[in-house]
Amino acid sequence: MKDKLATRLRQTPFCAVLMVGALLCACAAPGQVTSSLPGSGLQNYPPVIEDTPQRRQAAFEAWKKLIAEFQLPETRLDLEPVLNTPRALPVEIAGRISIQTKAGAFGELEAKEALRRFIERASGALFPNHTNGPAPGSVGLKDLSLVSFTDDGNFYRAVYRQANYPFPISGGYGELRLAVGKNGTLLQLNDRIIPALDLPTRAEIAPQSLVDKMVGREFGYTNIAGQPLSYKIASRSEVTVKDLVVYPKQEGNKITIHLAYPVEVGQGTTWTVYVDAITGQEIDVKQNFAT
Repeated sequence: MKDKLATRLRQTPFCAVLMVGALLCACAAPGQVTSSLPGSGLQNYPPVIEDTPQRRQAAFEAWKKLIAEFQLPETRLDLEPVLNTPRALPVEIAGRISIQTKAGAFGELEAKEALRRFIERASGALFPNHTNGPAPGSVGLKDLSLVSFTDDGNFYRAVYRQANYPFPISGGYGELRLAVGKNGTLLQLNDRIIPALDLPTRAEIAPQSLVDKMVGREFGYTNIAGQPLSYKIASRSEVTVKDLVVYPKQEGNKITIHLAYPVEVGQGTTWTVYVDAITGQEIDVKQNFAT
């Protein structure tokens, strides 16, 4: 019997033996992970934006270059955490950046066009770049959609929303807010645009499974007097799984970008639980009422 086995092994090509051995080792290796996502080709999910001194310095340099173009003195910029985008227009230069480049009236049409030109001109300071070069990290005016434009008496307010992700961006991210006076000067600025990163385009978790998990769960809160109370989800009718969103979650000096289901639970007293649609991990819980 042993002689027959030895003969067969001698007749087997050496490369085939190596391949079989490698496969056996791969299957048997304890704790080995071949893919970070069930049923997905993405290996680096969720994508991460990490704050670094280099990125902060690049943001300051881009801002310095922009205000120099308007012949304004150097001012310290307040940055959004991790994103390193302008959180607000410095008080010293509010009303001193003229975005009106054409003579004549400055009505709504003129203001919208002037804002478009300003966004293009200021792209280096407004849009984060997760890579250190162009795509896939770069974002531009083409990736924004004007979702709100209002006349507030002495000035206009404009809200642009990021439109280069397959689903709406939640958590207050993905928006650029500006206010411009009717004399054509920039008054306010808040920028929470996120870099363009790869995300799955479909969920791996079934929405129905999230409903079942929420039934029986308790949520704690306090009343107006500060007394601790709790609310228990008693039935499936108290659980609503909403459409998919992109959910950026900041933790320390990083922001992870998730594809998520917002799951609203409760009746009258409600919470929104954000669940990762790829891994099933709970990302965040938001209380939808004031106490």
